[in-house]
Amino acid sequence: MAAVIGRRLRLGLRLGLAPVMVMAAMMFSNTASEAADEKPLSDGNLVVVDMTAAELQAHKIEPIALGDVELPSGQVVAADPLVQPERPAFARKVPPGRYPVTLYKAQYRIALAGLRFAPGKVVRWEMATIPGQDLATLKADEIYGYGVDAGLGCFMDAGANLAIEKREAQQKAQARNYSNYYDDVLAEDLAANGDTYVMHRPLPDSPLNIAVFQSGWGDGFYASYWGLDAENKPLVLVTDFSVMTNADGRSDYDKRHEAAIAAMSPDEREASREGAEALEKNDLPRLQALLASGRIRPDTYIEAKGENFISEAIRLDKPAVLEMLVRYGAKPEAPAASYDWLPEKTYPAFTRWLAERSRDPETARKRAENGLGPVSAELLDVVARWEAGKIPLADDRPAPQTGTQEPKP
Repeated sequence: MAAVIGRRLRLGLRLGLAPVMVMAAMMFSNTASEAADEKPLSDGNLVVVDMTAAELQAHKIEPIALGDVELPSGQVVAADPLVQPERPAFARKVPPGRYPVTLYKAQYRIALAGLRFAPGKVVRWEMATIPGQDLATLKADEIYGYGVDAGLGCFMDAGANLAIEKREAQQKAQARNYSNYYDDVLAEDLAANGDTYVMHRPLPDSPLNIAVFQSGWGDGFYASYWGLDAENKPLVLVTDFSVMTNADGRSDYDKRHEAAIAAMSPDEREASREGAEALEKNDLPRLQALLASGRIRPDTYIEAKGENFISEAIRLDKPAVLEMLVRYGAKPEAPAASYDWLPEKTYPAFTRWLAERSRDPETARKRAENGLGPVSAELLDVVARWEAGKIPLADDRPAPQTGTQEPKP
């Protein structure tokens, strides 16, 4: 599949016409509400433009007002401004004017970018095309869109690329060591907003500007969509950068964290807080009492830490605590969903990985900031004895319970 995507991506960049296959099948629909057995257009993310502030907050999505983009021709271009600023404008036009751009941030990334033309709720959505593209020819797993190779997307007027060309020519004439448009022009503008977005004006004597923003997770191929009213007039244009699905801005960790907390009773949450305090203070008698009584288990989730007691003991390098947890039934196997990045999904493997990482200077510096040094030989010894089955179980351990709490990596 990767080779097919790469081949079609290059063709799409060269001609601006070819559809590009996406990894997951995307059912195309022209309607705002779709049948239950179909996958929603753009993974169900386009509804963000009609969400209230409270709804966006509940979905962990942050709206960012970027400012107004000038569209004197009424022809809109969406493209990577550094790779293909000359990309053709969309076939559908809008009335000439100035229109506000809103970015939708989720998981610390720009998830979608919206260009609003008129107030109102979208009645139906339509994938945006440039001249020569035909939606009827698309297969279920294909989209039209633009390729990103510089990690940026944009909205601009069809004439704005000429302003970029003129500014670049000026820079080349003025600077002996001109490098490229990003380093010599755009980077300084982007730096004001954490290199994330900017309303860039190439020429001081021209009103033409360009709404520039990070493209989600970076390079890729992204579709844009027209949000239309009942009379088929455009209300909004949205580019989706495939950061989320179903307009849910929560990360996988956020979802696991919320699910783990929801599964705990008030007493379990209180016992977990007590146990976490005992762990941090190395208060072994108090921790043992909680384990022996069954109020906490080795895999009980610690709300404030986002992980369970086993992970926390390893992370904080608490060999005596880890050994006690093993005596009270801690299993070496780690939840696969939380440790999918480890070839061997076990807590001992995680400990060895952490020991290796802690020798890296940057990791060592960060651990030192939190009062931690390299992973100790004592902790590695506990792990080795744990794997070898040489740590005896406690006589007063409670009966095993089913179900586990998932930690984060």
